[in-house]
Amino acid sequence: MFQKILVAYDSSPSSETALSQGGELARLCQGELHLFGVIVSTGGMAIGQAAGAEDMLGQEGNAIRSSLEDSAGKLRAEGLRVVTQTAEGSPAEEIARYALQTGADLLIIGHIPHFSLGHWLQGSVAKALLRELPCSILVAKEC
Repeated sequence: MFQKILVAYDSSPSSETALSQGGELARLCQGELHLFGVIVSTGGMAIGQAAGAEDMLGQEGNAIRSSLEDSAGKLRAEGLRVVTQTAEGSPAEEIARYALQTGADLLIIGHIPHFSLGHWLQGSVAKALLRELPCSILVAKEC
């Protein structure tokens, strides 16, 4: 059913839920799991970087890559086929680009509670992804 499963991952609790569900689906479908992290270079990050702040993008990128590799290593030890990739830019644009590039069958994103600023941000990302993606989207919610 799902041969290429893409998980948008940033090591947050909601993306850990997405990762867990993605791993289970990949195991059930004997599919390949793609862990994808976006180094956000838009909005506040871009302003901070332009203002001469520390290498915030570099630090965020290193943290995301390290987290992706740690998670991938654990999943590979369980026998799953896992690919990791990062990109810099706008989350919706980069996730859609990578999904198209890899031919993903399913995108899994984590659910952010409705009371947070993250929910507003994710809402715009999710809406943009619905318009752009040729595959199904699963919003993983911790039960």
